[in-house]
Amino acid sequence: MDRKILFFKKLLVFVIMVIALNALLNIVYNRRMYYFRLSRQQDEQFEACPDSIRYLMLGNSHNRVDPAILGPGFSYIMPKEVYAQTYYKLKYILEKTNKRPQNILLSIDPVNFSPRAENELSFDGYWRKYLDYFEIARESNDPGYLLNWLSGNFFSYAGNYRYVLMSLQFRNADMQVVKNGYIPARDYRNFAKERNREALGFEIATVYLSSYGRNPVLGETKYYLKILSLCKQYRIRLILLRMPMSDEYLKYAHRMVDLEKLDRAIVTLTRDHCNNFLLFDYRNEFHGKPGYFFNADHVNPAGAAIISTKIKEELGKKQ
Repeated sequence: MDRKILFFKKLLVFVIMVIALNALLNIVYNRRMYYFRLSRQQDEQFEACPDSIRYLMLGNSHNRVDPAILGPGFSYIMPKEVYAQTYYKLKYILEKTNKRPQNILLSIDPVNFSPRAENELSFDGYWRKYLDYFEIARESNDPGYLLNWLSGNFFSYAGNYRYVLMSLQFRNADMQVVKNGYIPARDYRNFAKERNREALGFEIATVYLSSYGRNPVLGETKYYLKILSLCKQYRIRLILLRMPMSDEYLKYAHRMVDLEKLDRAIVTLTRDHCNNFLLFDYRNEFHGKPGYFFNADHVNPAGAAIISTKIKEELGKKQ
């Protein structure tokens, strides 16, 4: 009997140590992960910005529009963000805060509607404060989203070891470079100097678009339509952007899918559910100019500044 009691005591101590270690790892990761540090800086700056926001940038890292150039506004983008996350963040802003954006700028591209994108929820340790994973699981009839809830609350570091390494690399990064929520475009390499841009373009196009298959139609549009509904309800003008992509990316993207067909489907979907939107197409803006890209699908600081200026000029013409 004594041996059994001793065994269970040791087992209990072991379980407690594992739980404590996991909790510590989760806390450290959520506190020190590079993207989470950037996001906390954004959150603090958003709370301090005026209630009336002329331009609010939402979406993923393609949306490199600088409020310092565009005009009074705030950039609330996050890498790898999908429309489900954008919807819940916008819903939170409109329902739980006093902030009222007049215009929302949102990157719009077939990659945002790919079948792959609809299942790509990342960085649950951050998004848990916005997303209702139980509602998502119920509406999609997919209990797998409950694993995202579990991960975000208890195991956010699990499977994200490359971000641990990134965070170590950028452990001394200056968070003060974030202004009006805007995270400056990356500038530690230039796509023009890459030795094999063709291979890099093919790699990114495959990652983004291969899930469409041979006869591409838009994937899940539910959360995009929910964003449109919020914009209509709160009388927000939606400014849709097709951001620049490199020639190398577009070459293989056109081979994989009918981009024009998908573009038309997105515009038709938007027009059917939204009567107050603009569309600016800069996808081919840097044709033959790889020096304006950081990689195959992201502009660098010079490219971001040019696009931000062009958007400002176009909006000025439409006032």
